[in-house]
Amino acid sequence: MNVLCYDVRGFGASPVGAGNGTVQQMADDLAQILSAHEMASAWLIGFSMGGVIAQRFALDFPAMAQGLILVASSCTVGRSGQAFFRQRIEQVTHGGLAAIASITQADARGCFSMGDEQLVAEYQQLRTAAVRDPGGYLNACRAMLRLADEPMIQELGAIKCPSLVLAGELDPYCPPRASEMISKAIPGAELRVIPGAGHCVHWEARDVTNDHILEFIERQHR
Repeated sequence: MNVLCYDVRGFGASPVGAGNGTVQQMADDLAQILSAHEMASAWLIGFSMGGVIAQRFALDFPAMAQGLILVASSCTVGRSGQAFFRQRIEQVTHGGLAAIASITQADARGCFSMGDEQLVAEYQQLRTAAVRDPGGYLNACRAMLRLADEPMIQELGAIKCPSLVLAGELDPYCPPRASEMISKAIPGAELRVIPGAGHCVHWEARDVTNDHILEFIERQHR
């Protein structure tokens, strides 16, 4: 099994380039990456915005999507989400990387519900180091904000590949109801809610999350 991880525009080593603030462009980026690695199709495991990209990818490039694992994700943005992203766009537009570091420290508390201070510190360090270009952060925020006017939920019925949706019971950013919307919209999708976990469910409940993912993928290949 080959595993490929990549940085979206403006994160890690990836340049922002001509980022247009759309999930469609991010899905196209992923298709080009897979093609460059001569991967005709793949299982997509996407966390948060990565799950949004995975949904868009499965809609735009269905032949390349073997299956979806959507972790703590969403398919639309409500009023609170709009305020969330608009506030961060305002902060980063004026404050740059320093604002991103401050936002990361505040957001980390909402990503973990089990009170593990070491995980919070590791998240803060990783997240701050991952964003080297404020333009990438802004591009991502704009892409997510567009979901308010261009939600994907009406399209998800067209996804035909096996899909598993995972949610953290105590996630304040993408709560279980957001995952429930996705699982009901994708034909045959399975929903698992992991007790006691926050947004970063794959960190707080790593073993449980991995067990769900591996079991689901292995079951599809029997």
